[in-house]
Amino acid sequence: MRNVIAQAKRIWQQFSHGPRTVVMFIVVPILVLWLFDAMLSTTAPDPKLALVDCPSPVVAALEETATVSEISRDEAETQLADRTIDAIVWMEDGSLQVKVEGTNASVTARTMAAIQSGLKGMASGQQGAIPTVEVTYLHGSASWTGFDYLGPVFVGIFIFIFVFITAGMSLVTERTGGTMERLLVTPIKSWQLVAGYCLGFGAVTVVQAGIVLWAAIGLIGFPNEGNIALVILTTFTMAMVSMTLGLLVSGLARTAFQVIQLMILFVVPQVLLSGIFDLTNAPMWMKVLSECFPISHGAEALRGIMLRGAGLSEVGGSLGILWGFVIAFFILASVSFKRRRTH
Repeated sequence: MRNVIAQAKRIWQQFSHGPRTVVMFIVVPILVLWLFDAMLSTTAPDPKLALVDCPSPVVAALEETATVSEISRDEAETQLADRTIDAIVWMEDGSLQVKVEGTNASVTARTMAAIQSGLKGMASGQQGAIPTVEVTYLHGSASWTGFDYLGPVFVGIFIFIFVFITAGMSLVTERTGGTMERLLVTPIKSWQLVAGYCLGFGAVTVVQAGIVLWAAIGLIGFPNEGNIALVILTTFTMAMVSMTLGLLVSGLARTAFQVIQLMILFVVPQVLLSGIFDLTNAPMWMKVLSECFPISHGAEALRGIMLRGAGLSEVGGSLGILWGFVIAFFILASVSFKRRRTH
């Protein structure tokens, strides 16, 4: 029993001599739980419908179950493509025509449920028949599921997380093995050292991205409406962001355990705000915070390419932001290596 107590005291002493570990051990779980509570406490928004020359009874009925606006057809098509509305509704040959954006199956289901509910209320009040509803899709089809909408996000997240762990763990392993110290005393410059890591891991990441995308599209069956080369470029860019962030964070970690802790702090909040959860009715600070994270921009780019067939002109802004993160993290990681060399 004495040996057991001695071993336990040794563990307690490690925590007492590592205040950063104690803070991470306590603060990070609270932060993650708080984010979960803030996101899951938001309610789903009412569907947004654009009504084009609809009869007044239809307008009145749909106003009871959705947020509606009466605009021209051209304006409605533009707003649907920009995803500022969920569907366009108009009457044609006695039936109600509904054109949905289509990429998010849950939003489509919620939109159609609101329309059907409004029509039932109209029919009940007028003692008439419910008009026939015909649905068309701007993107996707009726066979798309909610998981298809999340698929591109998961592809980006998994690559981001695995590259981060690989980069962080590799540096910690080299540090504990003495390889890092030997490199730091050589004439190699700090930025060259970081660039070498990026080049080495980058070549592996291209292969990884290709295999993951092949499995996601070919085996699992995720939809892809866009250029596969652009999808690979986007996932590679996300991997480069993760790699340079991992190199930067590894400078703060002394052990593999701390790498995992820092991953929870630097990566988990990004994952939660990446688009897995609907942030439409989330607090403004949460939306702003989401825009500050690279995973959010990468996930949106992948959705645009894979689900909407977006080209480089549509996702170029997101890719530019991601490469801005790569440059910033690369510079900070180089400075971190330089400071370690001088100490």
